[in-house]
Amino acid sequence: MVQIFHSLIPVAFTVIESLSGRKKLAENCSYLLLSKGINHTLSMFLLLERGLIIDACLSARNGIETFLMLELFATDSTEKYFKQWSNGKEFKPFWVRKQLGESLKAIVRDVEIIFDDDFYDSVKKAYSFFSGITHSNLKSSEYSIREKLDGHFEVPTGGVIEEKESLINCVFLVICGGLIRSLLITSAIFSTDLLDKIGTDVTKTQNKINKILSRIEDENKT
Repeated sequence: MVQIFHSLIPVAFTVIESLSGRKKLAENCSYLLLSKGINHTLSMFLLLERGLIIDACLSARNGIETFLMLELFATDSTEKYFKQWSNGKEFKPFWVRKQLGESLKAIVRDVEIIFDDDFYDSVKKAYSFFSGITHSNLKSSEYSIREKLDGHFEVPTGGVIEEKESLINCVFLVICGGLIRSLLITSAIFSTDLLDKIGTDVTKTQNKINKILSRIEDENKT
């Protein structure tokens, strides 16, 4: 998953650069939201590398919230959400998820955008999972301490990632999925030439993610 994430970052910056300097509201807002989402994902990556699971999940949750907000705003043909957001209105994450519904189908600037997968359902589960780790409950302490051989516990300096592979894969899968959708949607709406340019790389990345998902599902069945 780390290699997949690495392959997405150059693509993401290509899309961001294409939105930079635009004189229209929707493009400017998309630029800001996409940049914010990518900043959260980079923070998540650095924290995961160091085994700081709790804060990594917090960054991941912030990232997915931002990508979903961008998805909702960009696929509204009236661009009213961009206008409201640019005027300081705040949008609660739960409200954004509710507006998105079960699947995505929209026509914006003569571009038809359809995602009929189960991404929103996966996000709902992941969001609940992230919240269980980041909130100050007893269960969250499992991610900041480690049991020693003598039965006592310690707080590892700099965190720990041993035996956390499933959790780390979950974080990366959801974040990469959200990032890919944001890149495809913004490219399709604001620059079809750019969509052609990044399409091959994004498709290859999505295929790799699908293989990992299939492997995880097979492991859970056995």
